[in-house]
Amino acid sequence: MVGFSEIDWDLIWQEERKHRSCKSKGRTDWDRKAASFARRNRNSAYIDKLLPFIDVKLDETVLDVGSGPGTLALPLARRAEKVTALDYSSAMLAELEKGAAAEGLDNIRTVAAAWEDDWQAFGVDTHDLVVASRSLSVDDLGAALNKLNDWARRRVVVTDRVGAGPFDPDVFAAVGRPFSPGPDYIITVNMLYRMGINARVDFIPAEFTEFFATREEAVDSCLWMLEELRAGEEKGFARFLEERLVAQADSSWRLVRKHTPMWAVIGWDKI
Repeated sequence: MVGFSEIDWDLIWQEERKHRSCKSKGRTDWDRKAASFARRNRNSAYIDKLLPFIDVKLDETVLDVGSGPGTLALPLARRAEKVTALDYSSAMLAELEKGAAAEGLDNIRTVAAAWEDDWQAFGVDTHDLVVASRSLSVDDLGAALNKLNDWARRRVVVTDRVGAGPFDPDVFAAVGRPFSPGPDYIITVNMLYRMGINARVDFIPAEFTEFFATREEAVDSCLWMLEELRAGEEKGFARFLEERLVAQADSSWRLVRKHTPMWAVIGWDKI
């Protein structure tokens, strides 16, 4: 029998990632998605639910790893002394900088770097708080968690998927594909436990319904999960869109989801 302390959570994480239905996106993919992603997420209810768990103080600094277009960095900058936003997508960081300029926020520094880079070489110092919101799509989970802990002076907060997370199983069912969500928060929690960290875990639901500026953005959001349609999947995908996409009076489009995305908020004090 294998004891709990002998379980290789990193290996389980890597194996689960190999078999997941939604593969990791590259820098070019995120660059292409930056503008629409910024529009849809800047006023997300997810942020209002997450901020109380971060509990930043006015005299504290925050490192936002995988910041995207500033979904979290912008509201944190209104509450903190300084925010460093780190992301490998230059287009995402450009959207963040536009948002900061529009709000007159001058306490955000953007850094174009990836998880695997030497952050110190980019001039990134330790911060009071380190956050990684919906950005733990890494190959080496143990290294990522250790890095977050190393760069924090007081506390770390990450959000990780629960089950399917932002991916809609109904999209896969509509085209006749099996759905495997890949690793989720429970592996992260167990990895932290093995590291000697007793993390606090809370749960927040994301939006049940999504709104898009154009029909093309809504369709692209669904295709993002599938990567591309295979032969014979077009009719099923078209039926899904017909059933779930609803035109709004203001020319926007509503995508109705039957599965509410859930996120785990995992926080721990610096060790």
